Amino acid sequence: MDNATVSLVPSAQALESLDDYLRLLGPALAERIVESFPPLHGVEDLVSPLLARLRREPYPAQALAVMGVVRRLEQSRSAAVVAECGTGKTLIALASIFVHSRGRHFTALVLTPPHLVEKWAREAFQTLPGVRVFMIDGLRSDRPHTLSGVNEVKLRNRRIVREGLKTTLTELRLRNGHRSARARWNAVCDSPAIFIVGRERAKLSHFWKHAYNVARCGRYAGSIVNPDSGCPVYLGADGERLIRSDFKDVKLAEWLGGEPDESEQMKGKRRRALYSALWQADRTKIHRFAPAEFIARYMPGFFDYSSRTKCTN
Repeated sequence: MDNATVSLVPSAQALESLDDYLRLLGPALAERIVESFPPLHGVEDLVSPLLARLRREPYPAQALAVMGVVRRLEQSRSAAVVAECGTGKTLIALASIFVHSRGRHFTALVLTPPHLVEKWAREAFQTLPGVRVFMIDGLRSDRPHTLSGVNEVKLRNRRIVREGLKTTLTELRLRNGHRSARARWNAVCDSPAIFIVGRERAKLSHFWKHAYNVARCGRYAGSIVNPDSGCPVYLGADGERLIRSDFKDVKLAEWLGGEPDESEQMKGKRRRALYSALWQADRTKIHRFAPAEFIARYMPGFFDYSSRTKCTN
């Protein structure tokens, strides 16, 4: 029996439910999980002394999560905090950024559902020492008495009020004699800065309209055709042509090419597929540019951190 392996398998009668399975084999499963996936920061490991500089002291479980996120950010560019409502995910995110930046000033972009915008601002003031908070209210607005641009906010009597620096995203992206736009911002703000934008406002873009042509001659006369190819657009496997009634409140598009012709098949080549949108911006209405798209296109490297909040059931 020296080389034999003995395993104890519960009988089928003892495993009548999932609860019975976890009760009998739970400790062994837990040991196997810890062995296969060791924690980035264990309970016995020391936490960063920077946590003591926060204006709110995290609970031990929150501090453990913070250090786990910090260790993850040291290895990768992203980390996720998944927990139920009320467990302090916002505190964990803010503390993780503070610890990972080693207490130095930073810029962070927060994308959150609209009903959590002011909550993020309040928790930032209550958590981070010396932080400045800014609301991104859009690029611009053609309507009077509406919020636009980037506005600094303060916490007054537990209420968020817009007070302080007022600027715009288009202004922030300019370097104006400095080495970069970020260097110019560092000269203006020498403390941690949190920029918060609501998810719906971040995606608020231009109005759009359908874009298609109607063939006036040829074999497709009177048919709806793609402006890029001049050919009708076929729907589904049945090959039915697109008609006017198909253009409703949904953006339609077509992929052109991608399949090689006979000559290209002989040469082993393949055409590159082309995305052809059947919609375009409506220039007769308000001209808008989505703040999220503007930041991604024109402000690379301006933000050190970005946080995205998702609410799920």
